[in-house]
Amino acid sequence: MKLLIEHQKLDNIVEDVFIEPQILYIPSEEPLSPRRIQMIKRRKVMLIFIILLIIFLFYNSFKAMNETIHFETIESDPDLSNEEELETPLKPGILIDPTRKLTRKLPVSHVYVTSAYYYPISKSLGSNAIAMAMVVDSINFNVDNATYNVVGSNGTHTISSIATSQTEGVPTCRYTPAMAKTKTVENITKLEMESNGVRVEIPFKMARYTAPKPVIICISPQFVAEQWQIFLMHVHVANRWVLFLGSFKNTSYRFGGHLHIYLTSIIESFFELMKEYEREGYLTLDFWLRMKFEHTTTPYFEPNENIEWRNQAGAQTDCLLQYKEAAEYIAFFDMDDILFPKNYPTYLEEFSAEWALQPDATSVFYGRREHEFVKVYFPAETLSQFSFIELVRSLRSSPTVKRGKVVVKPDRYNSTWIHFSNNESEGTRYDIVSKFPINLNCFRRTIDNPTLIHVQRPLQKHGNNNITKVWKMKFGPLNETIRDHDVKGIEEDIERIRRISKVSEIAPRLPSSDFYLPIVFKCYYDAFYDNAFDHRKGKHGCPNADTCALPQREEYKCVHSHAKYFSGPHMKPFTFHFAKNSFWSKNI
Repeated sequence: MKLLIEHQKLDNIVEDVFIEPQILYIPSEEPLSPRRIQMIKRRKVMLIFIILLIIFLFYNSFKAMNETIHFETIESDPDLSNEEELETPLKPGILIDPTRKLTRKLPVSHVYVTSAYYYPISKSLGSNAIAMAMVVDSINFNVDNATYNVVGSNGTHTISSIATSQTEGVPTCRYTPAMAKTKTVENITKLEMESNGVRVEIPFKMARYTAPKPVIICISPQFVAEQWQIFLMHVHVANRWVLFLGSFKNTSYRFGGHLHIYLTSIIESFFELMKEYEREGYLTLDFWLRMKFEHTTTPYFEPNENIEWRNQAGAQTDCLLQYKEAAEYIAFFDMDDILFPKNYPTYLEEFSAEWALQPDATSVFYGRREHEFVKVYFPAETLSQFSFIELVRSLRSSPTVKRGKVVVKPDRYNSTWIHFSNNESEGTRYDIVSKFPINLNCFRRTIDNPTLIHVQRPLQKHGNNNITKVWKMKFGPLNETIRDHDVKGIEEDIERIRRISKVSEIAPRLPSSDFYLPIVFKCYYDAFYDNAFDHRKGKHGCPNADTCALPQREEYKCVHSHAKYFSGPHMKPFTFHFAKNSFWSKNI
């Protein structure tokens, strides 16, 4: 279309030259004067110069347009298909083409393999199974049920197999989380992905067959984490003391949950505090890496900016695959989603009672009620003044119950999304309140009460709390059941931890005021949540705040998850990337 416009301009110029009153009707008997002949020659030369200049300018403009991958948005004929449109050749590397993130088809779909696990025996996957958590470019072709060629070797035998997959993404993001599974050789020592004779070796781990506790709570990835008060609330509630016998250690963790926490970045002193809780057996820390493609010979869109919420669904699927054969139940919560058992003293008993009512349920779904609380600390603002009793007293409930989170039986789940698995049956759902009938083998059981205490809005005792000016919500008295003896027991447990010498040394260095919370909230608000808070109708793309500016604080350094990144050779239709040897780093 641009070419046509330029030609039209050229035609106008030519017309302007020839329609001027320089076309002379000269009687044959009157010869042209030398002055008139010279004027005509000058005009011819000028006309030729103008034509050549236009051709030169047009040529250079067209050449420059061909050498860049930044395009103007040009209206095209709606009757033409993508294949009929003229595409400019693309260079290898990151592609900057924001208007076509969800439409531009590329020569290769790039795949980042988050993790791969080997199962000698699995209740749901079978013997000698491989399961992989991946992120896949989903635009080039439909990857909802894509298959992958897998080669497994053990030194003496090699087996090639086809891995089937399922996805958990949203259609507004270019990259989607996927889980692929297959059978392989016994006692595998080498795992490869193959396409058209080209192979790349992928690292894998043995799946867990023991767990610290029967209930694992998978916490979504933390980035620029600084809210240590919410962490203390969750870690002590989940680990409220109770005696476990039998296959689990004879320990006395009350509610009986073990936190598996993924970290992308975190304030250094907060990280040191978490490490102390890990040494005490309360939690397991795990790396959650930013995705990087070390080398490519084809173009790709930046994956971290084009995946839903830092690939949170991928982290939860990884956690599921890790503990699939080890845990009785697995919960997928955020750090600010806190569950107090209502009818039984432990999570194990509470969840078992729910499944006893509906034995075929694939998951139990808990709603999330919004709460606010006051961070209870005094001018010293250290861990030494933290009071769980005062924190609970400051809790206020909202009538608003948001979309919830699930607890699953791991042998009935192979992957999950942020709130539940998109691969669960979408048919009838049993609701405890309405007693809606069940007629499917695969369904999600909804719990009306209790709900998760969603403490997403912490208030500073001595701060301006500007977040409340945007996030306007009504709160009233606490509307959840929290038993007094549990609150007292948790307070005693916190005091025990405080007496640990290393914890006492860390406490004064914990952040005393919010810095990243308002920045992240603003990013999330602009990226997605504005409609939820003020009902502003806007078109949102991929829910993601990866491009938000997060400054490094001088007084509070951060710890990041890092690794050595690798890219496989050029392969079609998939080119694979992965990381090995993860470590904690203080360098950005």
